[in-house]
Amino acid sequence: MPRKVGKMLTIFLVSFIILSACGTNQDKSAKELNTSEDYFHMTMMGGRTGGAWSIFSEGVAEAVRRENESTIVTVEPGGIVENPVYVGTNKVPYGLSYAMTAYAAYRGNAPYNQAYGDLRAISVIVPANYYQFIVRAEVEYESLDEMIEKQFPIRLAVDQVGSAGEIITRTILQEYGVTYDDIFSWGGSVDHLSDSKTFELMADKRMDATGDAVSVPSSSIIEASATNELKLISINPTVIKSVSEKLGMETGIIKAGSYEFLDNDIETLNTPAILMVNKNVPEDEVYKITEAIYEHLDYLSTVHKEFKKLTPDKMSNVGSVPLHPGAEKFFNEKGLMN
Repeated sequence: MPRKVGKMLTIFLVSFIILSACGTNQDKSAKELNTSEDYFHMTMMGGRTGGAWSIFSEGVAEAVRRENESTIVTVEPGGIVENPVYVGTNKVPYGLSYAMTAYAAYRGNAPYNQAYGDLRAISVIVPANYYQFIVRAEVEYESLDEMIEKQFPIRLAVDQVGSAGEIITRTILQEYGVTYDDIFSWGGSVDHLSDSKTFELMADKRMDATGDAVSVPSSSIIEASATNELKLISINPTVIKSVSEKLGMETGIIKAGSYEFLDNDIETLNTPAILMVNKNVPEDEVYKITEAIYEHLDYLSTVHKEFKKLTPDKMSNVGSVPLHPGAEKFFNEKGLMN
């Protein structure tokens, strides 16, 4: 064999051995990572891109990453109503929703046409979203009781059919014995609009009222009050209690002074935003995720102002959906079960 060819063959063989060794080491490292006791791959449905719920889900994802360095966390866009279906069928193991919509899916209540009994809860993410029935200040009535008794021709705006705010509004009216068709018969109207469009029409005096479950104070309501004279009206306490039982919600108080225009306390309903999980996800994995949220509350408070309201004692107040055993174990160890 010529000397030059022999030298090239030697170089080739040495290079092959080195590359093979490197590949073996890389495969070994990847294998070690994926078989580590701390490793798991978390996929979570959050909110629509650019919205507050996408920020909430990314905040939770980063908390999990910080607590479990070898874990991969993927966040996919989703929505309050559709996320329970994905989690309940285990198409995506984790997701965010309101406690009330998670409970509706768990039981098979509207807007769902079947029960998703495999849904479980992990933790509260945002402690309370209060139902607020906002009207233009010049509207004649001061309560829903008065509006319905006088059959006021209200021009009402609610979110899309099947959204949390629309379901609450429709259920409240039903408890009063009123339907959307009744409002039409009074000379009023019901339109399905975004909050920005609603408040724009209210400023032009082409819309009278809207109802939704949002934080207190709500930035959109504060912004709208700059161009609208607004007021928050009361709901009959008996109606509040009945709706809370039907929808798996809590009762609560919006304190006077929460908005510049609010002079009196308003009794209403509230529902937290929660992190859901499919019941078949391993207990130790859910334990670690619950622990990650608990250990990184300070970090989460820097992500969004709503996280500032989340404290350890509120984490287990997930509403009527059962806790996953992994979350329940963690809360019991920390003395946080209510």
